[in-house]
Amino acid sequence: MVFEVISACIQGLEEISQLEIKELTKQKSEILIPSRIKFKLNKEQELANYIYNARSIIKAYELISNFTFTDLNNLISQVKKIKFPKIKSPFAVKCDREGEHGFSSIDIEKEIGNLVNQKLEVDLKNPTTIVLVDIVNNNCFIGIDYTGIKLTKRNYRIKLLPNPLNPCIAYSMLRIANIKDKDAILDPFCKSGEIPIEAALYLQNIPNCYRILDKLQFTKFLKFNPKNKIKSKDLNIYAVDDSQNHLKCTEINAKIANINKSIKFSRYDLEWLDIKFKKNSINKIITFPAYPTNTFPKQIIEKIYKELFYQSEFILKNKGIITILTPCPDLIEKYALMHKFKKEKEFKIKYIHQDFSVLVFKK
Repeated sequence: MVFEVISACIQGLEEISQLEIKELTKQKSEILIPSRIKFKLNKEQELANYIYNARSIIKAYELISNFTFTDLNNLISQVKKIKFPKIKSPFAVKCDREGEHGFSSIDIEKEIGNLVNQKLEVDLKNPTTIVLVDIVNNNCFIGIDYTGIKLTKRNYRIKLLPNPLNPCIAYSMLRIANIKDKDAILDPFCKSGEIPIEAALYLQNIPNCYRILDKLQFTKFLKFNPKNKIKSKDLNIYAVDDSQNHLKCTEINAKIANINKSIKFSRYDLEWLDIKFKKNSINKIITFPAYPTNTFPKQIIEKIYKELFYQSEFILKNKGIITILTPCPDLIEKYALMHKFKKEKEFKIKYIHQDFSVLVFKK
């Protein structure tokens, strides 16, 4: 049985999700639209295993049909042509919607629920099967949901701060930086700890859904016995912040993830990093620094960026990498070039309804 799968990921980071698809399923994939990737599998268990392990995706589902539409009536008329597979009862229709439309998600769920209903029991709170209607602007994808939850909601994220980093982006930044077991990895603005925690989980091969398997939708209709090959390793991951509150949040989240012993936590001001770390001692700096807002005026942020690259020039090894998430790439690049860092890559992404960039510089 060959079937098609859709993975939803962060727009602009499709390359990382395609890399994961290749690693976890050995399959090629194609980008249908920004943030939606299609590939083929042979067994349901393969899709379950992919979801259990994947770190860069928001959700994944078995594709039944996809099409473009103009309005609600046109959408419904196209759904009427679909021959839905046999569905396990009870079921529910759920709609995820991105973009501006003249209808609500509830409108879609009611209309398509009536079309799908094969004299089956409906259970909106605890369905065995979820028929997912995934709408992105004028694109509609309909499938059987295997996730049921958003995989961005990691179970360790108990202590969050304002403007927390999406864990899928944190993981993608680690892959963009090409982190390795032996690397000394530093996040000097660790906030609630997504970057160092995702680094420890990835390098020790702890599946993303290791502790939330029972919350995944496919467990309601599919037998799945995961093969966990967790590797305990001595890692050099440093979580640093100048705020004791931020550091405490990171420590609590890391403890919940059960990888707190793999991370070294330190409260240090940015200008003291050259005291904390020896010259040429860090392989990778991966971070999400503050950026200009009403709270942080541009002149303060510029001082932070200048100091960041000054310190990085000292503590990074030759050919070391600094990877930064920012909504102001020109400002970051200004201070990177000032300290003779060479821009290697830029990924332009959509994050919290803004344009952001993941920038990679080499010393």
